[in-house]
Amino acid sequence: MAGSAFEVISPAATRRPLVAHVPHASAVIPAEVRAELLVTDAQLEVELLRLTDWHTDSLFAGLRDRGATLFIDRLSRLVFDPERFLDDTAEPMAARGQGVVYWQGSDLRPLREPSAEVRAKRVRDLYEPYHEALDGLVSALLAEHGTCTVVDCHSFPTEPLPSELDRSPGRPDICIGTDPVHTPPQLAEALEAGFAEAGLRVRRDAPYAGTFVPTGHYGREPRVRSVMIEVRRGLYIDEATAERLPAFDEMAATISRVVGEVADQ
Repeated sequence: MAGSAFEVISPAATRRPLVAHVPHASAVIPAEVRAELLVTDAQLEVELLRLTDWHTDSLFAGLRDRGATLFIDRLSRLVFDPERFLDDTAEPMAARGQGVVYWQGSDLRPLREPSAEVRAKRVRDLYEPYHEALDGLVSALLAEHGTCTVVDCHSFPTEPLPSELDRSPGRPDICIGTDPVHTPPQLAEALEAGFAEAGLRVRRDAPYAGTFVPTGHYGREPRVRSVMIEVRRGLYIDEATAERLPAFDEMAATISRVVGEVADQ
């Protein structure tokens, strides 16, 4: 399963020290993992509709034309979540049953039986190889350019899910997530300004805070910069069906333009 867990797509233009990391776009669940899940097919369909960052692999794909390398998780987050900390005491979502392996679903009902054996197998077979590959890509860009920026590419529902930590109403169009070590203030400010100029409502670190940094560089290598971009799903898909809206292409173009112009700041 590890060999199919992720895909690395080279830039379509001159390579820049820019990685677009897309962790939650897939709805693929291998048969051996489906057998673990306690939900019916209909319930699983609901979970996937709610928890998948639909089409974000396409939504951010335009960054390839700006010199970015795409690193895409090709398995559902219900298989494993590469963005969770391995240490459950450091992972806020572990208390909601959504650590590296999810025991609970979006409504906080049981998704699978908690199992140390299943968790250890996912970490060994999927999580660790995934991080090693992403660490290797970032290290190569550091060696080539002396810096590397990771754009953490996500989407989020207009209405908060029961499992979410921040369930405040009135969600923005774009959420910019930051890290105190790895996100330069000028980068976050430039992204906020660029999306605001496009007519979008932008908020920083709400309803989601933080950003993804590969394990081998997290907290250790300040030359690795990272920023999370969360796009409200209602801007580009029908949230009841996950079908693309006519505005999809415009939203994708806006992301490519704004991020491409400021990613080196």
